[in-house]
Amino acid sequence: MAMTPEELSQRAVRFYHRYGEELESIRQLLHIQLDKLALACTLENRLPRKAIRVVSRTKELKNFLLKLEKEGWPEFCLPDDIIHDLIGARIICWFQDDCYDMLKLLQDSKRLTILADSIEDYNENPKPSGYRAIHVLSDVTYDQVVHKGNKHQIVAGKMTCEIQIRTMFQDAWGELTHQMHYKIAEQERSKYNELVSSLADHLLTEDKAAVAIRKLIQKEKDKTQRIGFKGR
Repeated sequence: MAMTPEELSQRAVRFYHRYGEELESIRQLLHIQLDKLALACTLENRLPRKAIRVVSRTKELKNFLLKLEKEGWPEFCLPDDIIHDLIGARIICWFQDDCYDMLKLLQDSKRLTILADSIEDYNENPKPSGYRAIHVLSDVTYDQVVHKGNKHQIVAGKMTCEIQIRTMFQDAWGELTHQMHYKIAEQERSKYNELVSSLADHLLTEDKAAVAIRKLIQKEKDKTQRIGFKGR
């Protein structure tokens, strides 16, 4: 017998009351691993540490319920059976080239497991709104405490998390449009989409210019190092 939206809502509330702290622990694990990969990427590419930063969050209960409603109240045993962004992270890079370097590091990671066919490259195929980023789903393994018989045991738990990789310009666009999206009247929606798409296209030009500047600076650094080496 199918569960009603009210029953599914109550199940979600019970899950959050029981597993809320566990979700936060998994978020911290994900954040730490991504931060290590960001450090590796900046060292490899001779960039300042702040050139790649990581932010993460656990989806709040009210937002989870809104998403369930938007999806038509699908049935679930555990919320992550149907929604993969209960825990999400964003990797924000100064340069678009580094977005792909970070993706490669994620694929090579021994701590995170990228789900097959989960990579969505919105740089190559932007959304109609102009949205650009790279999205991947990754399994995060963690120690889970379970009750078996009269004992508590540690078993390997696993949760799928969403990771977004963006440039700082793409992130600024996302923050701006997120704030405005629900404030636009339906009759103005077409014009709004046209404007934000145009803005995204302009920022793509800035991303390309930023990469060109980076290459120019690193070329000069390489030249200086070669001259210094010859002078020894």
